[in-house]
Amino acid sequence: MLATALVLLTVAGCNRQGPDVPHAVDDNKTVDEYGDGVQPVTVNPDAAKAGAAVDGQGAISTPAQEFAVGQTIYISVPTKFGRKQGERLDVFWFHDDGRTRKEDRKVIAGAYTVFEMIAKDPGPYNVEVDANDRPIALVQFTIK
Repeated sequence: MLATALVLLTVAGCNRQGPDVPHAVDDNKTVDEYGDGVQPVTVNPDAAKAGAAVDGQGAISTPAQEFAVGQTIYISVPTKFGRKQGERLDVFWFHDDGRTRKEDRKVIAGAYTVFEMIAKDPGPYNVEVDANDRPIALVQFTIK
């Protein structure tokens, strides 16, 4: 019986395959060749609008591209452009000096999602609208 156990242990030891051999990893396999690593994004020009007033639903009722210091600026994002109730929208208000003036986050709960800011610093602005961390709109305006 001891001899049988030794034979089984020897056979089991011979059939062992050993550790897995490491395989080469190509870390650049999924990175597109864009030089600087930034992928271009195309946004719908109607995915968000700027204005001086909104209606009862949240649509821009007074479109504008120029605002006065102290005036309220509205950014309206319609749900109809592929957005769904419950999705998160983030808005980043950038001044031409490259600094963010304001960041907002809201969950889509109706036909329009409205963001607002009171104009303080004169100059051009870019407002980026992201849905679930992906850019969907860029709105530009100037504060005089």
